[in-house]
Amino acid sequence: MNFDELYRDVILDHHQHPRGARPLDKSNADSSGLNPTCGDDVTVKFLIVDDTIAEVEVQGHGCAISTAAGSMFAERVKGMRLDDLKSLIQGLRTLLKTGEIPPDLELGDLEALAGVSRFPVRVKCAMLPLATAEQAIAAFEEHRHGAVTVRTESAG
Repeated sequence: MNFDELYRDVILDHHQHPRGARPLDKSNADSSGLNPTCGDDVTVKFLIVDDTIAEVEVQGHGCAISTAAGSMFAERVKGMRLDDLKSLIQGLRTLLKTGEIPPDLELGDLEALAGVSRFPVRVKCAMLPLATAEQAIAAFEEHRHGAVTVRTESAG
């Protein structure tokens, strides 16, 4: 099995069995994003405790790439500190634009998104859950005193 087949299998598995889809009882940073071009829609919710992602929920409707990216993201970020999360998102942005994995970045299954860079029209699909999460974190940091909800017309 070559790497492209392996990556396709990982993406397909996350699309068919999304992780992080269990609704959270409590969250304090929420954001929703929509890609109006293709109709992908995602909501990311975090429970942040002491600047650490204690819980994460990623819900949405969209293509296999968008769903898989949200699932892989949810699986990877639980327990991550906010600064590390921001670095991960920036590294993923680089990966999706160049196809190259930034050094010293532990991606886990997110590495399967490397091939998306060959399909520029799909980059926004993969970036939607990441950009939506980034907006939730930014709003949380700006309004640390309570839950924050952000709704965007496009994220990516």
